Amino acid sequence: MKLNFFTVSFVILLGLISCNNDDDTNPEPITKANIIGSVNLYNEGVTQIENSNMIVKVEGTEISAKTDDDGDFTLSEVPFGTYTLTYEKSGFGTFKKYNIEHTNTGSSTIITASPSLGEISTTQITALESTVNGDNIQLAITTIPAGNNSNTRYVRYFLSTNSNVSNENYTYYSPGLVSQITPLVITLSQDDLISAGFSSGQTVYAKVYGDSFWSNEYDDSDLGRKVFPNLNMNSANAVSLIVP
Repeated sequence: MKLNFFTVSFVILLGLISCNNDDDTNPEPITKANIIGSVNLYNEGVTQIENSNMIVKVEGTEISAKTDDDGDFTLSEVPFGTYTLTYEKSGFGTFKKYNIEHTNTGSSTIITASPSLGEISTTQITALESTVNGDNIQLAITTIPAGNNSNTRYVRYFLSTNSNVSNENYTYYSPGLVSQITPLVITLSQDDLISAGFSSGQTVYAKVYGDSFWSNEYDDSDLGRKVFPNLNMNSANAVSLIVP
């Protein structure tokens, strides 16, 4: 039986519609999306400053973005995966955020925890002395500029049994300490030192650096230690002490 023109046309049309429906039900898989976040930038104290022009990069790729005046950034079309983000701006050092899980959720990955980052400290440690006071060890820390009530400075000390103790070679690090007097005297008791991982009679070395109120510290999984990007490296020589 011969098919007439209209029958043939109808069959072809059905075939085209069927192909289009197949295309609609098998869309290209989504493999990329944006990563969105923000930062809060401060001077070395507690004063917030302009949040713009910090460069945020997806480590291991060419993808980067700059923060705007509000500190917001958008990393565009990032392939799904687990990433490290680096945050860089002149005067701040490099801060890193590890293990950013970027998956297909149907929208952008939003980093809800916005880091507060401080400028590199201008506080120099010009003298460091260690003295024994009964069962306590006292560290006298002299800074330039000098700390006072109207010019608060911030410092951090590191301890190790290695005489080459530093911010990269340490057993213990202190929290950031406020200095409003010069010299600032820090008292370390026997219990403090034992809690820090040392034993009575051990020789321990101490090193002190100027720091900022908002320390840009982070745990570096590659190095296996905490990194302190905004310390002032102009520091007095380390001193030794013996654990009571």
